[in-house]
Amino acid sequence: MNFLSPWFLVGAALIIGPILAHLIRRATKTRVSFSAMRFLNPSPPKLDRRNRIQHPWLLLLRCFIVGALALAFARPFLKQDLPTIITPTLPLSVVAVLDESATMQRTGLWDAAKQKVSDLADTLGPNDQFVLLGASTGVTELISHDKWKATPLQDRVNLVRAVLSTQQPGWGQKNLDTAIETGTNEWESMKESANAITRMKMVVVSDFTMGARVAGLAGLKWPNGSEVKMENVIPTHEGDASVQWLGWADSDTGLTLRVRVGQSAKSTLTALSVQLKDAQTNAAIGDVQKLTLQAGDSQIVAFPVPADAVTKPLRVDLSGDQENFDNTVWAVHPTPREITLIYYGGHAANDIKHARFYLERAVAGWKDPTVKITAGEASRSDAKPGSEFFVVAGPLDPLGLEAVRIRLSLGDFGLVLLNDPVMVDTAAKLVQENDWSPVKPTEKNAMFGQIDFQNPLFSVFADPHYSDFTHIQFWQPQSVKLPENTSAVVAAKFDDGSPAVIEAPIGRGRLIIWGGDWSTSAGNWVLSTKFIPWLQGLFERAAGGAQRPAIADVGDTARMLGGQSAQWRALADPNGAFVETTPTTPGVYEVKQGDTTRWVALQVPTAASNITSMPLENWEKLGVPLHAQPLTAAAANFAPVGQNQTAPVLEARQKLWRWLLLGAALLLALESIYSLVLSRRSEHNNEAAA
Repeated sequence: MNFLSPWFLVGAALIIGPILAHLIRRATKTRVSFSAMRFLNPSPPKLDRRNRIQHPWLLLLRCFIVGALALAFARPFLKQDLPTIITPTLPLSVVAVLDESATMQRTGLWDAAKQKVSDLADTLGPNDQFVLLGASTGVTELISHDKWKATPLQDRVNLVRAVLSTQQPGWGQKNLDTAIETGTNEWESMKESANAITRMKMVVVSDFTMGARVAGLAGLKWPNGSEVKMENVIPTHEGDASVQWLGWADSDTGLTLRVRVGQSAKSTLTALSVQLKDAQTNAAIGDVQKLTLQAGDSQIVAFPVPADAVTKPLRVDLSGDQENFDNTVWAVHPTPREITLIYYGGHAANDIKHARFYLERAVAGWKDPTVKITAGEASRSDAKPGSEFFVVAGPLDPLGLEAVRIRLSLGDFGLVLLNDPVMVDTAAKLVQENDWSPVKPTEKNAMFGQIDFQNPLFSVFADPHYSDFTHIQFWQPQSVKLPENTSAVVAAKFDDGSPAVIEAPIGRGRLIIWGGDWSTSAGNWVLSTKFIPWLQGLFERAAGGAQRPAIADVGDTARMLGGQSAQWRALADPNGAFVETTPTTPGVYEVKQGDTTRWVALQVPTAASNITSMPLENWEKLGVPLHAQPLTAAAANFAPVGQNQTAPVLEARQKLWRWLLLGAALLLALESIYSLVLSRRSEHNNEAAA
């Protein structure tokens, strides 16, 4: 017999009370007084060892009562007399999460991880459910619970091994939080499929590096009875050296490519070297740079890029490391977009009284897009759409009007400055709408009274910190009255409500109409801090939007594509066909979007180089149940009875204390009856003696 609260057994010592009471000689109840007795002092009862215990059966009853109460409060339960199988065992709902991220490329990890998953599948019973998930940047369902159930019992382990034999670790990030959350959703599906109470277990097989993303687990709700087990795999070489992309640096001497070379805390090899190469021909560019790094150290290395190699795909190789998964950086310098600004107005570039003077200085030094300003007659009808921007600061003849309109309809942008009422007619002819008439604002010193910050022309200033235009004044404002059925949209109004900035679509292009001139005599717009950001946003939009990065991590190509579809072709296969499947391997690729083609580079995620082991405390702080959670009350009834059950469960099922309390109550009743009988018998004897 075992006890859940054995300290209550100390109460059995109270048996000494009844024993002492029965050993004490009681005073005679019938007293006869004698005259000589008044000179004596009464004495208390004494123990008399020569006498026998008074009423031994009554004493025995009272000892049993005290003992039964002590046993009941100690909450006894039996183990040895219970069979090991009385009720069926709860089935398991097991979700295995297999890490397939870049760090699993390290020697020895992948085979060990596959073996752990196979061993797990081999331990499952016939009623257990199983799901296998692959975790990297995203989550892949390798084996669904429906497929597991449909597979015969004898073939289930072979199913797992067959699936694992075709899998290889990828190059993506280690997003374990997404995979574990997906696993909890799988539990719900498995529970519905089983239509019964199950114990939920998740087994995560990984190297658990600090580069893993786990922050998403904070606040995740875990079901009752769930448990997460971390199965760690150890690589053959615990140390690692890595090379990571830092970026480009422009200087007077030219372009420089910068990388960081680092050693992990457990690295043992200190002699390393890095080399810049042409990724297309594998030819070396410059000299090999030798490094000596101790464990835990890092160093930034800069590679000057020759002018003839700036437009080429490049790579940086690290040598001297035992693990090669993060020893290469791929790099492509984005090709700057060029826009030709065609200025119509006949104004000289150094004439301070006209807009061209300020445009020349505003666009000077732009890296993307680069802008070259020419006179109106330089427009080429065969130029690529989106490569020309038209500024109309004077009336156009019919030929010029038609040439500009054709270019706008093909996709170029244009700007008309209303520096004279006559320019309203020019704008109307470009838009091909009638009933446009010039309007003079009522205020001579006009200001912006209303701006649509949702419009792309002003969205860059949507933040309240930058939306103040009250300091900008227009001393020679010019507006226009638009017809009701116009296609033009008013982006900003003067303070009297008349249109100040208008945008009109012309085919695939856009025409902006500005209510005034761009000169210091017409207002302070060109001298304000808003002018250049507004102008650059307009030119970026004309070039197709903000410049998209040419370098991204594997699995993170959304920013590179700008939300548009694309086709890919690897650098190693220049004659191959473009495919729509996004690459999952680091390297240089040719991306085709619409009519444009450019080089891009995909890198091993930077976080993959942080291979320091993650302590279990990190998981516990996030609330991950590393130990089995309590089952619900309904599930406890299905728990197996036997040697493997916990003491509280056994005691709760047997409830022997109830029988002990019932026995104590019966003994107490019997003791009361027996005491009453003895008391009456004693009174009868005393009366007879008297």
